[in-house]
Amino acid sequence: MATIIAQKPSIQLEGYPIYTEISDIVYEQLVNSNNKYVQIDSSANSITIKRSFFKKNKQVQNVTRFFIEANEEEVIIYSPIKNSDILLNSSFDDSLIESNFKNKTIAIILESPHIDEYESNTEKLIPIGPAQGQTGKKIEKNIEKLIERLREFNVIEDNHLYRINIINAVNFQTSLHYIHEKPLNNYYRELRDKIWLKMWSEIPQIKSEFLKHTSSLKKGSIIINACPKSLKPFVNLEFIQNLNKYHLFESNHPTSTENWVDSLFKIN
Repeated sequence: MATIIAQKPSIQLEGYPIYTEISDIVYEQLVNSNNKYVQIDSSANSITIKRSFFKKNKQVQNVTRFFIEANEEEVIIYSPIKNSDILLNSSFDDSLIESNFKNKTIAIILESPHIDEYESNTEKLIPIGPAQGQTGKKIEKNIEKLIERLREFNVIEDNHLYRINIINAVNFQTSLHYIHEKPLNNYYRELRDKIWLKMWSEIPQIKSEFLKHTSSLKKGSIIINACPKSLKPFVNLEFIQNLNKYHLFESNHPTSTENWVDSLFKIN
């Protein structure tokens, strides 16, 4: 008698053919969510995340959050002027990133937006801006310490006007929290990582938009990879060809510790 082997639960992005295994618990929660962005194939034990979940209007925009000047005596922090209605609900005075900025940049790289980066709306997934909530508060609280720490590495030019950009490597909600509404525990952290990797590797424009931004930064700019440990290597890999152009750093994610800048270390 033939033995029937049950297929392991899997997930894919609509329009992209690769299936990725997920846990039974996550599969059941996604099925039970009855969310409009989820398409279920019970016969194949698979879930498809509809293309409408990662359309352009669901993207959280990258921003300039601060301008700073520093010397041995002080760190002066300026706020940009909001330049887009898209960012009106941000908790910070964010502006969309200008491509023709002539000075150096400090770019803080995060993995992807989560709960606080979208409005609390059960009908629509409406982006607000990057690094809201605790992430944004901890970045803001430690900006002066960040600059002082970078000065210890001799990468800050005195009296130079830097902008500080907040960049999501993937601009969509890879945690899928809007769908399952569960905390980011082990199962859902693993789901976040898997969806992040799928979008990063399967949707060409995501990585190309990220690289378009980072490659346009002026020589001597500072890039800080503050993604979770599990995703850091994939982002670092994209900077290998720019080892002589930028100062590359890693740090813990801003929410991981009270003073995340203490974890800063230089890669190149």
